[in-house]
Amino acid sequence: MAEDAGRTERFLRHLEPLQVALEAYCRRSLYDPNGVLDVLQSAVAGTYRDFYLYVEGTNFRAWVFRYVHLEIQNANRKYRRDRHEELPADLSVEEAWNLVLDEPLLQVLLDDPGAILDECDAALAEGIWGLAPQERSILLLHAIGEFKYREIAEILQVPMGTVMSGLARCRLRLRARLVKFGEERGLLRREGR
Repeated sequence: MAEDAGRTERFLRHLEPLQVALEAYCRRSLYDPNGVLDVLQSAVAGTYRDFYLYVEGTNFRAWVFRYVHLEIQNANRKYRRDRHEELPADLSVEEAWNLVLDEPLLQVLLDDPGAILDECDAALAEGIWGLAPQERSILLLHAIGEFKYREIAEILQVPMGTVMSGLARCRLRLRARLVKFGEERGLLRREGR
């Protein structure tokens, strides 16, 4: 019994500092905003069940994010298969994005937003959702989870080169989308215009 208590204590000590980042990754990656707590609970239960496999001193953060990522993939597949209701047609992208936005994360992500970033919120959200699922995962793990390339490769079980090129492609696509948005809104001007 004391061994189980020690195991639980060690597990919680590792998990506690990651709770906000895990939830943020879930919120940004799940198609169904109502499934965040279920996915997290299932992933944490799986990591606790397999905690005996974890080698103390190795990267617990990457290890637990791998479980969460797999649960997200399963939930997204199920959601696509079982989706019963669509979002209302008159719901804007910005309103839909705000449905899954938590305020503490917003403060962290937009610490110093500036006027242009405030204007680009909907375009950025639309751009992120427009990325391929693997690229979106790479971007969110890097931007929100602050993972290194190697850690993202471990979590997603892809080569590190795939992570590096995927992140570069994400940045280029988002940059192009935001430049176009800025030009359309008169926030940016091309040279010679």
